[in-house]
Amino acid sequence: MKEKVRELFQGHGTTARLFRFGLLAFDLSSIAYFLYSSTLEIDTTIIIIDAILGCIMTLELAVRFWIAENRKAFFLNFYTLADLLVIVSLFAALVFGQFAFLRILRALRFMRSFRTMEDLRSLFPWVGRNEQVVTAATNMVVFVFIVTSIVWVLEHRINDQINNWIDALYYTVTTLTTTGFGDIILKDDLGRLLTVGIMVFGVALFLRLVQQIFRPNKIAHTCTHCGLKFHDPDASHCKHCGSIIYIETEGEA
Repeated sequence: MKEKVRELFQGHGTTARLFRFGLLAFDLSSIAYFLYSSTLEIDTTIIIIDAILGCIMTLELAVRFWIAENRKAFFLNFYTLADLLVIVSLFAALVFGQFAFLRILRALRFMRSFRTMEDLRSLFPWVGRNEQVVTAATNMVVFVFIVTSIVWVLEHRINDQINNWIDALYYTVTTLTTTGFGDIILKDDLGRLLTVGIMVFGVALFLRLVQQIFRPNKIAHTCTHCGLKFHDPDASHCKHCGSIIYIETEGEA
């Protein structure tokens, strides 16, 4: 039974691919729901939906833990810890109510985007061929949405310039791109510290994305002799050591 379940999560057959497409759809739907619900007042319907999502996420995490070859490493994995915090935030509302920090924890669901990218790489060859650009874009998107969620949760009740989630997104993007129109500012001490973090880390991620878009495309393929990780798409020999390398390609029409 364990091998069959592991094949669903990690295999390459038709059934496994369809199953992982379903997981991808659920991941994207949960992220969209957290974005949508972040601006809503909490009522019974929201609490019920949260509880249902929490049950599904708990079941998936339990199954992944069950089939993991190294359970200790799986449990200590950053993505696993992020999922656990999201699950706690979903169920804690039933007991403790909706505190701001619980809403912030839900933003960690965006970390799931990295696992989604790994699944896409195995399902779509294009993602593998453009891995560096996709990775940089994923880093940028995850950072923007996590920080936007933090800005919204912390500021919308005390800052009259942030009236909806779009205002928080607008502030985050203008700050990390150093545009800084000044029509929205965070006036409290915590908000200013958050602004510093956005500028320091956001600018670095933004420049990294621009660099990956405009630099020549490379294929991720580790040379078995010298360890060079990236090569030209049509390379047949390693540029560092001259060894023959075998890069899978679909060829040209």
